[in-house]
Amino acid sequence: MQNTKDSSSRNEISEIAAYTIAVASIAALLIIRGALFYHESWDYINFLSEWVGKYRNMTFFEALGTNVGNYNPPYMYFLNIISRINAPDLYLIKSVSIIFDALLAYFVMKIVSLRTDSLNIRILAFVLAFAIPTVVLNSSMWAQCDSIYTAFAIGSVYFALQNRSKMAYAFIAIALSFKLQAAFIFPVFIVFLLTKKIRFRDCYVFFLVYFTMLLPAIISGMPVSNLLSVYFNQTVTYEHLKLNAINMWQFVDGVEFIYFKIAGLFTCSLIVLGILYFVFVNKERLVNDVDYVRLVFLFAVILPYVLPQMHDRFFYMADVLSLTVFLYDKRRWYVPVVTVFCSFTAYAWYLMNWIVIIDYRYAAIALMIVIFIVLRDLVISLTPVKLIDS
Repeated sequence: MQNTKDSSSRNEISEIAAYTIAVASIAALLIIRGALFYHESWDYINFLSEWVGKYRNMTFFEALGTNVGNYNPPYMYFLNIISRINAPDLYLIKSVSIIFDALLAYFVMKIVSLRTDSLNIRILAFVLAFAIPTVVLNSSMWAQCDSIYTAFAIGSVYFALQNRSKMAYAFIAIALSFKLQAAFIFPVFIVFLLTKKIRFRDCYVFFLVYFTMLLPAIISGMPVSNLLSVYFNQTVTYEHLKLNAINMWQFVDGVEFIYFKIAGLFTCSLIVLGILYFVFVNKERLVNDVDYVRLVFLFAVILPYVLPQMHDRFFYMADVLSLTVFLYDKRRWYVPVVTVFCSFTAYAWYLMNWIVIIDYRYAAIALMIVIFIVLRDLVISLTPVKLIDS
């Protein structure tokens, strides 16, 4: 009896210590974010602040139905609300993104909780996700909103792993309604269908939720044609193979854009179809969550690595998911280190007066090696072991 009491007491002390360290770490990370609030990025000065200013000259409902930027309406709803608040819009925009930094970290923790019951590991997962340098810079320095779509995208993966089909469809629909980059992990939903993690008959939830996210804009008078063309217009805004993204196009210069764009799309399609075919052939062996985690990371990193016209921020989801790879497989501690470092290199160039930390081509090679290693782990895990008669 005494041993039981002592064990219980030690567990309580351990939990208190874990929560204390977590609170202190989160407080420190919030202070770091606060220290970056003053920074006005080029995107904020030329776009976000201009959009908020235009909304201030409209009524709330008029603004809902007016397309003043090149984002899909759900994020513009936030800017519309911010324009009604008597506070610096720069701080409000960043605060919204930071709230979703926390939601993102929460879903990373939930995915890790499927692997372990350890309170310390789960808390570590939350704190590490909240501390990823590109996550910190994206919201508190850049004033970008990549944490929003990523939080819902990772949430959709968590619900799929839990066989909660409707919630998975709902969350990925919300993610896509905020940013087209949520589509990077769409291929994994084909895998979820193949392995019956989600049900095809529930796909109506995706369309219903996506339509609901656009409904306020439609009711307020925004033409449906505008809503349907937002993402298409984004894809044709820039005609460059690379836009400060560390990917395979760093090795290509001075080429005819259209031909290499087609080649990139074709190559990406082949890679995705190849992975899906391999998974289909070996789907009976896809029983461990670690392989799903590898798959979702691979899609999130391979697509922006191979596709043309990618921006530096398009590896944001891969940065976060690389952490889950490590937390599921401790041997791969370098996966988040390399992935995040490559993204940080591009962030530093853009946000910190064009600092060149490392030649982008070397970074692209390092990222390619990480992709190969994780893909190799997946292949080894899913390939049947052939028994050889002695």
